[in-house]
Amino acid sequence: MSYSSAEISLAESNMVEQLTNIYRLMSDEIRELNSMIRETDLTQSILVEKRYDKVRKLKNDVESASMSLMEYFIKVAEYISSRELYVMVVDETIRVAEDLEAAAYRLYLVNKLGGRIPDRIYVILSEVSKKIISLVDLLSDMIRNIDNSKVIKEMFSEAMKMEDSIDELYREGGLECLKISGDFIGASILKEALDKLEDSADIAKRVATYIWFLSSFK
Repeated sequence: MSYSSAEISLAESNMVEQLTNIYRLMSDEIRELNSMIRETDLTQSILVEKRYDKVRKLKNDVESASMSLMEYFIKVAEYISSRELYVMVVDETIRVAEDLEAAAYRLYLVNKLGGRIPDRIYVILSEVSKKIISLVDLLSDMIRNIDNSKVIKEMFSEAMKMEDSIDELYREGGLECLKISGDFIGASILKEALDKLEDSADIAKRVATYIWFLSSFK
């Protein structure tokens, strides 16, 4: 059975709109995480706990919105020739949100221990989270411009550069955590938080790749 270009265009437009809304939620999630890093550094216990609750709720909202999108996708999948790529974008998007929440949980644990984040590690965590904010916002822009393959290719190159810079900070942060491992009880937990942030950036890079492929196939 064949479908009109109008039917296909409407289905994909609805999917892009829902994906854009999901990335708006995830942008809020990483911004809350960035604020949580600052509050953890200041050992503001009550604020950190409230901030973590916000991060967790936003992660749940991303998962819920993603499931709604998948339900819609099941209904229109026969219209979409690149359906496997769309499924991968949604699946990996959920994983990014989960890793961000997992990083926030580690910071929540550090806060519970009552220790102040060492200065250099705080700077690295803060910089990594800010770069992930930029990366998530870039993915949102890529989704909105998915019909413009030239623009998408440029954005994809920028996403690769962002992820490379996050990798450099991650390696430095790992060494800093190792240096303080004998003096700071939360060092291993901070390293896990860094791991989760770096994982989220790696997955975001894969999402950028899938969006580039989707744009190229249009």
